[in-house]
Amino acid sequence: MTLTRRHLGLGAIALGATAALPPAAHAEAFAIRMMGQHRGVLRGAGFAIPTYHVNFVTSQQATSVASISARTRLAVVMVGPDQALMRRLTNEAYADLRSQMTAANLALVSIEETRAMTRASGMAELPGNVEIAGIGPGITIGSSLRKGWATFGPDAAPALTPLLNMRGAGQTGFAAMGAIAAMNALGPVARQPQMADKVAFAPSLVLDFARLEARRPGLFGGAASAGGNIAFGVLAASKVTAHKPAPRGPGTPGGFAPREDVFSPTPFAEVIEGGAAVRGGPSFSDTVDENYQAVARARGDAVMINVPVWEGLVRDAYRSYNSAIVEAIRSMQG
Repeated sequence: MTLTRRHLGLGAIALGATAALPPAAHAEAFAIRMMGQHRGVLRGAGFAIPTYHVNFVTSQQATSVASISARTRLAVVMVGPDQALMRRLTNEAYADLRSQMTAANLALVSIEETRAMTRASGMAELPGNVEIAGIGPGITIGSSLRKGWATFGPDAAPALTPLLNMRGAGQTGFAAMGAIAAMNALGPVARQPQMADKVAFAPSLVLDFARLEARRPGLFGGAASAGGNIAFGVLAASKVTAHKPAPRGPGTPGGFAPREDVFSPTPFAEVIEGGAAVRGGPSFSDTVDENYQAVARARGDAVMINVPVWEGLVRDAYRSYNSAIVEAIRSMQG
């Protein structure tokens, strides 16, 4: 399914969309390959999983600006899956990882011990175990991509605020370093005798529903354009933050993540043009506030999800992601 918007100077915006839904969901594997630095941190006699964030991207906006009079925006909003379903799938993803690790003979610290360790570290749990964020306002110079999301943690291992990686600048190196620094808080309590040679790690799976891009004209002219396609995928931003305590000192930090975004070819949605509010307002045109500043008021295309197909894709995605985590750990053992 492809989506395009192109602004030709002062001309009109053109949109095209096609979709074909399969009659039923089918299982598929996502070819996720992990990479990262300090993967030796995964060498240990047992593993604690303090949390497992699942981040569902729920809206996207691509903006391209050629000039004051030549600009375009494409926004898409996911419609269909509710919070109850997302919470259930998050619990499933966490349970599946523990199950896969047990099947691979990788020793796990109990859920109760891990929860006690996390609380003793002082790491703050995310209030309500959920964060919902829409596409925020911002200034675009040239082109920009912005996302809205819903983040959940498992009931047995709630989301931890210091490890949230969808906020602010998004998936940046600073966000990764902040998460690694936060995991250091586990060091003192993880040095207890029963935690000897244990490793703590926290996955953060990011699931997307569209691949958008925004392009500005080149030096020799052209059109400002925003486009992309509806596709379900696991993003390379799905980082796993790890920490191995040391008898003394801060311990060994580390982490790894998929080498690249991995998207499925399976159709799972239909698009209704202009069918969803992004930040309120009737159109893609800007309004002017009392300070004479332009305020973007956008509507977006509604991406109507075939929930059973999408749900199956989520399960395929977290199973593949968890399998890649297990493989990364096993590669460091022995």
